Order: sequence, then C-alpha cells, then structure tokens
Amino acid sequence: MNIYLIAASSYHLINREIKNIVKNRNYLTMSLNKVSLEDVIKEASYFSLDPNQKIIVVSNANYFSSAKTSDKDNELLLNYLTNPNSQTIIIFTTQNGVDLRKKCVKLIKEKYCLINIPDYSWKDTEAEIKKYVKEHGYTIDSDAINYIMNNTSSLDMIYNECDKLFLYYNAPGKIKIEDVKKIVGSIIDNNNFHFVSAVVAKNLPLSLKLLQNLKVYKVEPISLIILLAREYRLMYYLKRYQKNKYTMAMICKELGLQDWQVNKLYNNSISFSEDELLTNIKKLACLDLGIKKGLFDKDAAIVSFLVDICN
Repeated sequence: MNIYLIAASSYHLINREIKNIVKNRNYLTMSLNKVSLEDVIKEASYFSLDPNQKIIVVSNANYFSSAKTSDKDNELLLNYLTNPNSQTIIIFTTQNGVDLRKKCVKLIKEKYCLINIPDYSWKDTEAEIKKYVKEHGYTIDSDAINYIMNNTSSLDMIYNECDKLFLYYNAPGKIKIEDVKKIVGSIIDNNNFHFVSAVVAKNLPLSLKLLQNLKVYKVEPISLIILLAREYRLMYYLKRYQKNKYTMAMICKELGLQDWQVNKLYNNSISFSEDELLTNIKKLACLDLGIKKGLFDKDAAIVSFLVDICN
C-alpha cells in the first residue's frame, strides 16, 4: 500500500496511525498550509536512486473534506491517485473530516487505505485514558478519569494532561485523585482557552458569550488581556521565525511549545498579517494600562476591544 488518508479530530490519534505505518523509517513532512498540492505531487513523483520507498506525510490535507477546491487541484490529485509513483508512500492527514462523496476519497477508499477515525464517545474516551495510562505503567481510578474528562475539552488536551501527570510522578504507580486535582487544568482554565480561541478566530458572538460565562467565575478582564496578548505575541514570533527559515524543531525550542501547539499557532496566524498582530498587541497594552490607571471601565473596555478586532 503506497497511499493512505488518515482523518481524525485528534492530532495524537493521527500521529499514532502514522507511527504504525512508517515503523522506524525516516519520512518527509509537508503541510498543505505551507506548500501547494502541486509541490507535494512533484515531490512524490520524483524517482530516487535509493532502493527504499520514500515516505511523505502530508498534513492539513483538506482537499478530502467538504471544503471547496479548485478544478486544477482536483484534476492534479485524481491524476496522481490514478497513476502513483510506486517508489513513494504518501500519507495524507486531516483534522477536518472527509467527504465520502468526493471522487478522491472514493478512490482512496477503493484502491488504497482510508483510516477515518470518528470522534470518541464518553465511553471510548474513558477507555482510551485507561489504555494510555496503562501503557506508561500507571493505574487510575474512575473518579480521577471523570475529573480529567470534565475539565478538558478535547482528546488532545486529555493526552496533554496525562503527560503532565506522568512528569509529576516521574515513576510508574497509581494516579491519585488529589494529585489530578492539583495538576489538571480547571474548567476555568479551559474556558479561558476557548475564549482566546474564539477571539483569535474573530468569532464575536462566541467571544462575548464566553466572556459572559467567565464573569460568572469572577475571572478578571486583566487576566484575559494577558492571555490574548500572549497568543498574538506567539503568532507574531512564529511569523518572524518562519521568515528567517527556522525549522519546526527550532521554532518549538524558541517558543517552548510542542509541535502540535506550533501547528495550531500557524493555522491561527494565517488570517493575520504581522502589522495586524502588532497592532492588536499595542491595543491590549493600552487597554491594560488604561484599566490599571482607572481610565477605563474594565468590562466595557474589553467588550469594546472585541467588537473592534472581530469586525
């Protein structure tokens, strides 16, 4: 099999499938957010003197989702799928789902390998936590599992919280509920995360709704301003590093983030220019100063900021 399509909402699950396919072999990574489909096809079509098959992992392959694509790209993709290079293995991945009605998806399903992982149910997620914890030599009871699930909003966040617990214990054993409560982010932290994501996506109705929810928990606007400024600043740094041809590993090291976090930052930053990011950072700095000096009403000020930058 030399063509795969992996679809899942979880980066971790996609990465697990990639490892199962490539085993310990080296592979080239390409993102369709950074290169064109034509670039990927050209790379896949090159014949190598190396007797081993070349492996290319292509992320953000949204051509297979319900998103509209150009006739040129559709033709290019179908032509390659009809007559692929036998010396190349391509693994397409997407977190945006697949449209089973599309010709390219039907072709992969019929002739190659489609790995379409549905979203996990509560029961599936519970089983996955037990399995993941056991793989690392730990045990965990139902109360601790329920706490983790109630205070996270995605499977990838669950894996991240489990990894934090492993680092906390630093040796296999039983994960205790009291330690989970100390280590795992609270529901307020997750609401903060959703709020920042909504603002970055310029979704004004959702941003205002989440802001109202956070007021119930008495979250101060100043703390939200700090979180937003950090997000815009990270996106700005990312753009500067990319301009200077930094590799993914270098960017992760400079920002102190994991590769999936950097990928998420990249996806968020696409709709922003460097100037826009700097402008938003300056606006937040003025907002912060104005609130602290008592020049602005803190609630009205942050609402005004949201209306301004989300339009």
